[in-house]
Amino acid sequence: MTGYNFEFMAFCGACGKKSDDKDNFCRGCGEKIIHQTVSIVQENAEIVKEEYRLSSVSKDETDESSGSHIGDQQKSGEWLEATIAHIMKYAGFTTKREERFVFNDSTGDHFEIDVLATDPNNEIFVECKDVQGIKMSEKTMYTLKGQLDDYRKRTSKNVVGILAMTAKDDGRNRGIHESLQKQNSFLWDGSFIEHLQNKMVELGNAEDFRSYILQHLEIFEGPKTKHEGDYDFLLKFSCYTIPPDQYVGKSFDVTNFIEEITSRLGSSGVRIVNKKFEQLKDKNEVFAWKLTLDFSLLMKMIEIESFAKKHKKFSDKIKRRDEFQITCREYRDSIESVLQNTYGIRYEKKSKSIFDQISFEGQRIS
Repeated sequence: MTGYNFEFMAFCGACGKKSDDKDNFCRGCGEKIIHQTVSIVQENAEIVKEEYRLSSVSKDETDESSGSHIGDQQKSGEWLEATIAHIMKYAGFTTKREERFVFNDSTGDHFEIDVLATDPNNEIFVECKDVQGIKMSEKTMYTLKGQLDDYRKRTSKNVVGILAMTAKDDGRNRGIHESLQKQNSFLWDGSFIEHLQNKMVELGNAEDFRSYILQHLEIFEGPKTKHEGDYDFLLKFSCYTIPPDQYVGKSFDVTNFIEEITSRLGSSGVRIVNKKFEQLKDKNEVFAWKLTLDFSLLMKMIEIESFAKKHKKFSDKIKRRDEFQITCREYRDSIESVLQNTYGIRYEKKSKSIFDQISFEGQRIS
């Protein structure tokens, strides 16, 4: 396979803080830093390669955008549109730029969406803004919400809104973020967009990245096929271990963590089908492991129906959640509970540190 290397400025994908070239972890929030050189395999990530090319070329190398990264002031709005389009395309959506929608047939009045991402069941409207400061305009938010309200009356598809901005939020847009969420919409700031760039490389394939995006956008995707007569519920989690000096009674070894998790799964039928381990070092000493685990649960349709009926809540009826959605929720909660209570897994509910969190990376059903 042919590999490509791309260079870009180092920022923390979690909080947006600029990092030193030698930093392995963010000094602001503890998240791992993706360093300047990223190797991408051509056959598996053509769009990832293209996205990084767009984020690193100079003005003379492309007419699509003359901004080299988030924060560049010259045409960085166009750069942002191109970046979002490539992210959504890699997640399996068909994308269009500057799509026109007529909302008054008699007068021809219309509005334009910077990026439209679609699949057979969903339409995602993305409004991109080159925000010079930190605070997003409330007028922009209300305009997007009005466009979404109008369009939702015209379609049976699930319609999601994204307000994307070049600036990296410092918390002053929380009100806009919360207001958008009430209408099935999201605010993506520069830090989160860079986080998605890193995630494309970290997850390594388009299917897992699509799962991650759908989970973030609160879009449920039902099963497409059966696994030898059964439905296979696949969940991906990542978590960190406690420091070695806090691990008592056994050797600080990844096999002990996996054995502890497996023993807690018991006879539930859940299996760990894929494992990825990463040693985190400081001055050549391991201070934690990062575990990324895929859990699998095979269920027949009659079992799914019975399980969902048993765990159905009043809100499930109001929101019209089907058997697969209810089963996924309960299954996810049970795995998260196992990880939270596994000796050696680091978890503090109220902590903001990345090392104290258990992250749900996404789900699939096949």
